[in-house]
Amino acid sequence: MALVFSKWENLVYNKVNPFQVDVHLISDECIQILIEQSEKEQEQVRNAMIEWLVDNPKIRDKQQFVQFNQAVLIRLLDKMYSYKQQKPAEQIIDLYDAISRHLENTLNFIEDFFANYFDRNEKVPSAYLNISLEELCKKLEQLKVTVIGNNTVDEDLMDIIINNFNKFCYQHSKIITYNELIYQKELMDELITDEALASEQSIKEVLFYFNFNDADYISYLYKKLSIQLQQPNSKQEKISLLRFEQKTINQSITKLNVQLSPHMPSLKEQVNQWIEEEIKFLEAEPQEPVPLKTEQDQDEKIHLSLSVAKTALLVRLMMLDKVITNRVVADVLRIMIKTVTTLQKENISFGSLETKYHSPDRGTINAVKDMLFRWINILSKL
Repeated sequence: MALVFSKWENLVYNKVNPFQVDVHLISDECIQILIEQSEKEQEQVRNAMIEWLVDNPKIRDKQQFVQFNQAVLIRLLDKMYSYKQQKPAEQIIDLYDAISRHLENTLNFIEDFFANYFDRNEKVPSAYLNISLEELCKKLEQLKVTVIGNNTVDEDLMDIIINNFNKFCYQHSKIITYNELIYQKELMDELITDEALASEQSIKEVLFYFNFNDADYISYLYKKLSIQLQQPNSKQEKISLLRFEQKTINQSITKLNVQLSPHMPSLKEQVNQWIEEEIKFLEAEPQEPVPLKTEQDQDEKIHLSLSVAKTALLVRLMMLDKVITNRVVADVLRIMIKTVTTLQKENISFGSLETKYHSPDRGTINAVKDMLFRWINILSKL
């Protein structure tokens, strides 16, 4: 298997190695010959790999062959990158760039055409990693600018997300795998969209989709759930709230075989476990007597002839138009469930109101439009 790259290895380790030869003595004519040899080797290597894979039908053999040659190419690319750090003359840098380009093209060819056998747990070549990190860092600065003054998203949540990218971009370990790099790049590309940053709920959907099992984020979710549990008075209401949150989490879409930390349980699994433990604890508590509500208790709330969905949408409109200036959506919704009742005059659950707030259906939107037109007509008559 090693013979596939024998000519390239001889070129990289011997002919252009600044620690073996005085590369400044290489003439321009010789540089051109070496570049042409490398370019020719690029085509020969591709053909040789295809022929070998055709002649060896066993999947296990193909996987070993592809991953072995992938590792060889990465080592050769890292060598070329280390040679450039010696700051040779410009014509030697051009030589190194040309050879590196041929090697990288071949590595990309393997990744594209033999994707099923490509080892994404292998380290990323240093040169490619530096370029990718530079791009990621630019997007990180863009994300930081975008979230400044964004009152629809919890500041603590954004700090957790930005801290993740800060650690990866500026405090990363020397070895980063393809899987780790791809994860961070795809997560960033999704988060910097207007749709993702529209609300805390949309960010949560992105993080669950990418199985963002970051320890700080999981602690943040536990804290949010604990605060929500302080609102209901009865044990049954608390259990219902937890079950609703569990249902929402379990129904969220998650990308297969993707996670921030492969050595930790998935995000869904950890949150589910926490919820189950809370429910077990609540169920073990003795049942509290429920006091009867008097007519006076009912009058302490504002009674609306609206559904929960319409109420939630109106609150969202007022948040977006800055009529309501509270920074945290969840705080506003918690106040609402304490002070208003819906068409059915039932206590509104936080989970139900939050879901309707972030995900209004088309029927509700049209109904609220009709209501706003009626208000305009009423205003014209005042």
